[in-house]
Amino acid sequence: MPALGFGTLIPDPAETRSATTNALRVGFRHFDCAERYRNEHEVGEALQAELETGAIAREDVFITTKLWNTNHRPERVEPAFEASCHRLGIGYMDLYLDSYSLRISTRRQHGAARPKREYHLRPERQSA
Repeated sequence: MPALGFGTLIPDPAETRSATTNALRVGFRHFDCAERYRNEHEVGEALQAELETGAIAREDVFITTKLWNTNHRPERVEPAFEASCHRLGIGYMDLYLDSYSLRISTRRQHGAARPKREYHLRPERQSA
């Protein structure tokens, strides 16, 4: 895992592609992505374009992405993971993180989706 990573929290799609391309060209090999950033597709486009030049290989790039809070239910983790891989255009993920350790489920109230937070302690942090 490279010690220095490039963060991809860039709101503009064109800027995301450009910044990711430039980061690859100047030597960044660790890319920090997240489902929540809503730009994995653009990061993936830039990555694929650079891989197609042959200048770098997929094995040389370390990709991290994160599970978002609405996908913490066990049955939603794998589909969220697969969707991130698909958006990024990669066959495997180097590191998959829990973005934020609180599950948020959405519920409809008065016609609008509102977050419902559920707080869970990890077993090792629960007191006896």
